[in-house]
Amino acid sequence: MKKRKYLLAAIALLLIFGIGSTIAYLTDTESETNTFTLGGVDITLTEPGWVAANGQNIVPGQTITKDPTIKNVSATNPAYVFAKVEVPCTTTTNPAAREIFTYTVNSSWTELPGRAVACTSGKATHIYYYGTGGSLTSLASNTTAPALFPSVTLVRDLTDAEVTNLGTTGKDMVVTGYGIQTDGLASSAPDTVYGYFGA
Repeated sequence: MKKRKYLLAAIALLLIFGIGSTIAYLTDTESETNTFTLGGVDITLTEPGWVAANGQNIVPGQTITKDPTIKNVSATNPAYVFAKVEVPCTTTTNPAAREIFTYTVNSSWTELPGRAVACTSGKATHIYYYGTGGSLTSLASNTTAPALFPSVTLVRDLTDAEVTNLGTTGKDMVVTGYGIQTDGLASSAPDTVYGYFGA
């Protein structure tokens, strides 16, 4: 009888441990992966009306088509755009150094106050933003801003001494375009935004 009690007790213990080892907890795990694509800003600067031959052998007072045009070629993102114009200067002291080309800026563009650099080291620098009245204009994706200016004119009263001192590389007029996203900027003030380019 005692053996039977021990046997029953042993079986009961085995059942308890057996059931205990097969107990499962109810659990669940889920995960979700979000795929992000990063937008980009992509601009082009072209001069559709420029013909290189027209820039050869020009004379004082002559006007040449030069129409720097910025396009936002991004498929998705709008951009704020800027243009830096580097104008060659004479290097004589008498008369004083001066820019050798003049141009009339399109009314859709505005020169950044305080950013112009007068003739130093043979060039003057001007910075323009696309917009007016202290506000940047957003250039939508796949959109072209009006040309910064349509043409340039070689100043009429250049002297022989001024032309001689220009040398062979001192006649290059360089226009550089800049584009930056419109969303997420800490400021939309034109001068501050231009500063984001490290300028």
